[in-house]
Amino acid sequence: MRFFQRCTARIRRLRPVFDEHLDAVVTVALASSLAGLLAASLIASRDAVVLVIALSACGAVVYVGNRVRPKARLRRAARIGLRRGEFHVVYQPIVDMRTRHCVGVEALLRWGHPKFGAGGPGQFIGELEGTRLLGALTCFVLREANSALTQLPFAQHWHISVNICARHLMEDRFVEDICESAGPLLERLVLELTERSCVERTPRVVTALSHMKQRGVRLSLDDFGTGFSNLDLLADFRFDYVKVDRRFLAMRGEARIQFLKSVAALVHTLGAKVVVEGVERAAEHDVVKRSGIDLAQGYWHGKPMAVDQLRAFALATASISTLHDVTGTEHGA
Repeated sequence: MRFFQRCTARIRRLRPVFDEHLDAVVTVALASSLAGLLAASLIASRDAVVLVIALSACGAVVYVGNRVRPKARLRRAARIGLRRGEFHVVYQPIVDMRTRHCVGVEALLRWGHPKFGAGGPGQFIGELEGTRLLGALTCFVLREANSALTQLPFAQHWHISVNICARHLMEDRFVEDICESAGPLLERLVLELTERSCVERTPRVVTALSHMKQRGVRLSLDDFGTGFSNLDLLADFRFDYVKVDRRFLAMRGEARIQFLKSVAALVHTLGAKVVVEGVERAAEHDVVKRSGIDLAQGYWHGKPMAVDQLRAFALATASISTLHDVTGTEHGA
C-alpha cells in the first residue's frame, strides 16, 4: 500500500508538465498473463497519460495516470495552436452615431481549430480565463493589429480596441507586454476591461492602468451593467469609454430608451463616451440614436472582417454606408 501511495504522489508531481487541471486516476490490476496486462492497459490509458510499473515478483501491474479533463485538452490545444499559427485577428467597425462615420475598430481573436474554435471566442475564451495563455493571446492580437493596421490609410482619430484579461493585468510585465506588442499603435490603443477585472482596485491594478494612461492609452469599461457597476469604479479609473452590453437592447418598450438615456447622462458627467455593442437591426439602431449614445458596434454597422476587407473599406471612405457595400453586411441578425 505504501508503494502504491508513493507512485500516486510521484505522478501528481508531474501535473505541471501537462496542465494545472488534471485529475489523478489510479488503476491497480492483477495481470497473470500478457492478455490480462493488455486489457488492463486499455482500460487505464483512455484519454490519459499513463505510467506503467510492472512488478514481476508478484505479478501485479500498477497504472498511475492523469486523466485529462476537457478544459485541459482545450488549453493544451490552444498552446499548440498559438505556436502553429491557428489564431488570427478580425476587425469590427465602431461607428459614431451622429455622423455614421467609422471612428475605430475592435480587434477580435478567432481560432481556426475545428473543434474548440468553431463556436467562436465565446467557446474558448472562458475556458482560458485565469491562465497565462490569455496574456500571450492578447500580445498576439496587439502584434497582429500593429502589423496590419499601421499600413492602412487610417484617419488619425481612428482607435483600436483590444480586450485584456484580469490575470494579465495583475502580472508584473503587463505594462511592458502591452507597450512592446503594440509598438506605434500605442497612441491609438483602447484597452477594454470588464468590471470584474478591476473591481478589487488593488495597488498593482491601479498602478498598471495609471502607467497606461500616462502613455496615452485610453481605457474602456466593457459589459457595463452586467457585473459590479458602481460610480466609484467609473471615477477611480477615469475611463474614456463605457461599453453597454447588448442585453439591454432586448428590453421592451420605452424602458430600454430610458435606461440608455440614464447611462448616457451618467457617463457623460464623468467625461466619457458611451458605446453600445450588438446593434443588429434597424430598430435597435434607431433606439440607440434616440438615446443619446455616442458610438455603436454590431452587425448592422459592419461584421468583423479580415484586414483585406478593412483595407478596401478604409481606401474607399469612412462612411458606414460604404461599409455595407464592401462587406456585404445585411440589415438584420
